[in-house]
Amino acid sequence: MKRREYIQTMGMGTGLILCSSGALLKNNKQPNLLFIFPDQMRREAMGFWQNDAFKKGLRTQSDPVVTPVLDKLAEESVVFTQAVSTCPICSPYRAMLMSGMYPAQNGVANNCRHDRDEHLKHDIDCFTDVLASSGYDTCYVGKTHWERNDPLFDEKGHYMGTTQPPGGHHMNPYDTYIPPGRGRHGNDYWFQCVKDDHKDPRVYSSEPDRIEGKTDGQQYRPEIYSPKLEADVLVDYLKNSAGQRNASKPFSVIWAPNPPHNPYASEDDCDEVAYREFYKDQNVSDLLIRPNVAEADKATKERAELSVPFYFANVTGVDKQIGRVFQALEESGEADNTIVVFTADHGEMMGSHNRFGKTVIYEEAFCIPFMIKYPGKTAGTLEDLMLAPVDVMPTVLGLLGLGSQIPKAVEGKNFSHEILTRDWSKTEKPKSALFMDNADTVKGVRTNRYTFQIDHQGKQMLFDNEKDPYQMKELKLSDLPKADADFIVSELGMWLATANDPWFQEKTQAAVIKYPA
Repeated sequence: MKRREYIQTMGMGTGLILCSSGALLKNNKQPNLLFIFPDQMRREAMGFWQNDAFKKGLRTQSDPVVTPVLDKLAEESVVFTQAVSTCPICSPYRAMLMSGMYPAQNGVANNCRHDRDEHLKHDIDCFTDVLASSGYDTCYVGKTHWERNDPLFDEKGHYMGTTQPPGGHHMNPYDTYIPPGRGRHGNDYWFQCVKDDHKDPRVYSSEPDRIEGKTDGQQYRPEIYSPKLEADVLVDYLKNSAGQRNASKPFSVIWAPNPPHNPYASEDDCDEVAYREFYKDQNVSDLLIRPNVAEADKATKERAELSVPFYFANVTGVDKQIGRVFQALEESGEADNTIVVFTADHGEMMGSHNRFGKTVIYEEAFCIPFMIKYPGKTAGTLEDLMLAPVDVMPTVLGLLGLGSQIPKAVEGKNFSHEILTRDWSKTEKPKSALFMDNADTVKGVRTNRYTFQIDHQGKQMLFDNEKDPYQMKELKLSDLPKADADFIVSELGMWLATANDPWFQEKTQAAVIKYPA
């Protein structure tokens, strides 16, 4: 199938899904939520940025990816151009998303791992806790990565709940299975995929029929491309084919696919059909188009050239499975009453600035996709709000009509009214966004124009994103007008205070950062 034919075919399906114009609550039923966030998908990796309606949303070129489902979704959504990850690595983002709180309060400042104590605190009323207590049927499918990784498994990865034999083993170095209880934060229907192995996920589920009769805590290895496996589950859930949910209640679905997170080294790591169809025969220079990749050394360039077609194939593969889920949503009769959110936890450097992965303030890692489709109320508009992870929970709860249920401990802001009405006359948009690394050694701030960071030893990095959108020419604060420089360091101090960050508590680098009195 040719690229044009693929897009037309997928477009026919998504047209059925996304063309509905009916308003929510037509049956006086609370709106549903479908929240999708793949791992490590950068903002630029969506095809619609090349369309006339969205070209002005980015200062740089977008990636040459095939994403017809997301392209159609964008036409029905508010599309954010400056949403950020705050701490661009898996666990801190997920903990901020779930809690609406910064790392100093939610317990997750670094990736959860077998040799760390990081974990999302069980006593926090999280996003899905609120949904469950508000009468929603709650469903979580995919990656979690917010629980402390304790050695509570046997040698085969089955959950024993004890360190005593046959327990005493870890089932994975990073993410781990979450047993029923507070760690699941109100999610009832549970289908968790663990491990960065896209075609051999370790699966645990509350639903025995999805895991060949195994019980919750017994590991299941279906050896299926994980986005397809997860989409299969969600198609059945949305169609309610076996009474998985109470049809009289609203539902919330959170779907967290692992791809396009690494590995991305071969066909074994991706949707091989998408790879062969769209990327295998492409000249790598037509795929790896960001000029800041030229800064990379030989080894990094070679790795990027090898990796980029498989990374893009995973983006296209996830897009294809989202299309299947959207089709099931339409067939369920619930599409007109469902708010759809699409985002990611962080981006991917893919050779830019001689780097791979995330954890840095560069645009490729720090900025994330974010779209909200509210049937009858959104229609392909751009929004430059610097939305942060802590804002997502209160904002989405606001969209669902649950603003009064937002826990008082939430530190983010509810921007739902302003996003839908596009009326900011009574609310000032944030003028910047906070950055923190996962080692408490680097803090930074991104304004509408500048990106600035400083490390614990005082080393600084500054870019003018208007004049230098690929961030290839470093500046000094002294190069800027004094008012601009003062604004940057004052905003950084304000955000660190707002987050109750350890740097604020200790007044780290106070000679540069202007902390509030």
